[in-house]
Amino acid sequence: MSLFQHFAGPFAFLFALLAALGCGSRGMGKVQGKVTIGGEAVTSGTIMFYPAEGPGATGAIGADGSYSLSTHKLGDGAVVGTHKVAIHSTSVGPGSMEAPKSLDDELRGSPSASAKVLVPGKVTWLVPEKYSTVEQSGLTATVKAGPNTIDFDIPKP
Repeated sequence: MSLFQHFAGPFAFLFALLAALGCGSRGMGKVQGKVTIGGEAVTSGTIMFYPAEGPGATGAIGADGSYSLSTHKLGDGAVVGTHKVAIHSTSVGPGSMEAPKSLDDELRGSPSASAKVLVPGKVTWLVPEKYSTVEQSGLTATVKAGPNTIDFDIPKP
């Protein structure tokens, strides 16, 4: 029996085992929760979990403030470990069509003589803007293997 044949079987087994375990992957935990501000449900937006290592997870915030995280596929959760968290929730008021107020506005509009330009609606932060980035939010969460319920109650401004 050659040296290659002697080690080929155990090597193949070890390779298959590592592949099945994800080559040292930390695993996933299902994550759901609720986002509130001053105890009242945040009715729309996105929550994002950023681990120190591995892919981030996101979830849409529903009308009742609930969310469920997804990383690779819908509802699969987030990687196990500590995460920095960001919450982005805004509403945009109605825009309006107005006559140009300057030559620059008119040049950006349509070529017709009666052209009006679209004035975007006002953006309102439902959750204060500082929570929309992990650098400013100060929010963290620890995801464990298995099911996790992680709620966030943001103080009212």
